[in-house]
Formats: sequence, structure tokens, C-alpha cells
Amino acid sequence: MGTSAQGFDLMESGRDIEEETSNDIELETVEECDDTGENMKTIVICDEDLVKSDSSEPYVGMVFKSADDGREYYSEYGRLNGFTIRVNRKRRSRIDRAVIGFDYVCSKEGFRRKKSSKEEKVARLSRQTRVGCKAILVIAYKRDLEKWVVTNFVREHNHELMVPSEVPVRQIDKGPLNEDEKDKRIRELTTKLYNEKQRFQRQCAAYEERCDAYKAQLSKIMKDIDMHTDHLTMTVQTVVQSIKEIEDEESNHWETQAIQRRNNVI
Repeated sequence: MGTSAQGFDLMESGRDIEEETSNDIELETVEECDDTGENMKTIVICDEDLVKSDSSEPYVGMVFKSADDGREYYSEYGRLNGFTIRVNRKRRSRIDRAVIGFDYVCSKEGFRRKKSSKEEKVARLSRQTRVGCKAILVIAYKRDLEKWVVTNFVREHNHELMVPSEVPVRQIDKGPLNEDEKDKRIRELTTKLYNEKQRFQRQCAAYEERCDAYKAQLSKIMKDIDMHTDHLTMTVQTVVQSIKEIEDEESNHWETQAIQRRNNVI
């Protein structure tokens, strides 16, 4: 289609995005262009560019309803053409941190980090998994269209491709959580955490009320014990005083009898 000829290379736009991350501008402005064609290349998007299930080849200007549709499409395209894909880069807006772009690359993109001599010996026995493949599909979110658009596509691989039946089913093909599902999951976990916090606070409040009730009961019991102790003390003092009075009366009685007997003898 004519869109491919008019489309700009996202390998350049990707660099522009990286270069302009230090500026206080919205990253998506690198992807959005006006219709005048002045000072920047444009991507002309038509209704027929909305991806269809029978689209056999990606192209610049292809439109997806969501980023997940783009990922699933390229993943299936890779499976049919003998390679697997992975997310190499995800771009966010500096304004609202919204995701505005994805780079989907061949799994053999880039190179493995340098290994120690011991690791190299083991690596030689295994198949090389990174060979610097340049195959890529880049999609960017167009706010004015509320769609995701292919802004760069590199078809060529620098390695032998597998037959479709040999392509392993990777996690990305199994349908990992998309952005909406991730946001939903985050909201669910946030709500669950909030509910747990509220439940804990209610439990703490109930425990505090129970503790206050126990304290009140204990205070009443201690007050009753103090009153009972005071009563016992008074009772004991009364008994002691009574015994002392009885002892004094008996002592006086015996002294009186002794005096009387002495007087009688005289």
C-alpha cells in the first residue's frame, strides 16, 4: 500500500524518543504528525488499515484496536514464519506515564552478555539464542485515533527460521496479562489491601473496645476487693478490740476478788 512508502522509519523515531526523554515534552508527539507533511514524515491511516485476521504481512500504517492485539498478531505472525518474539522496549509518556509504545522483536535480537570462561564452556555446548537479529515490529499509540499504529517493521532475519510446527509456545503466546488486565489486577489487589486494612482496623477497634470493657470490669472487681478488704480490716479491728475489752474485764474481776480476800484475812 501507499502507506508503506509514506510511513517514517520508527528506528529513527525510536532514537528521537530516547533523545527527547530529557525534554519536558510528551513522548507521543514524536509519533503524532500533522497532515501537512512539513518538517516531518507522516503516516497516512485509512479505515482498511485496521488489521484483519487475514493480514499476512505487517506494514507501516497497520492499525490495531489495542496493544495486545498488536502483540498477538505479531506473535502469530512469528509462529507462522518460524520465530518467536519478545517485548524489547515499552515506552511511557513523560506527562501521564501512560504506555504509548512497544517494540516487539525477534527472540534472537541482541547478544548475550559476556560470560566467564567457565560459563563459556557450558554455552558452547548449548544452542546460541541471541545473534543480533534486527527483525522488529514497533507500534505506537495515536491519541487522536485512539488506536495503535505500526510505525516500523523490519522483516529480515539474520538466522535460520524454524518450521511453524517447531516454534515453541512461549509465555507471550499463552496470553500474559495485558495492560488492562494488569491495571485491573492492580486495582483488585489495591482494593483487597484496602479491605484488609479496614478489616484490621475494625478488629483493632473491637479489641480496644473489648479491652476497655475488660479494664472497666477489672476496675470494678478491684474496687470491690478494696471495699471488702476495708470491711475485713474493720471487722478484725473490732474483734481485736472486743477481745481486749473482755481481757481487761476479766483482769479487773480477778484483781477485785484478790483485794476482797486480802481484806477478809486482815
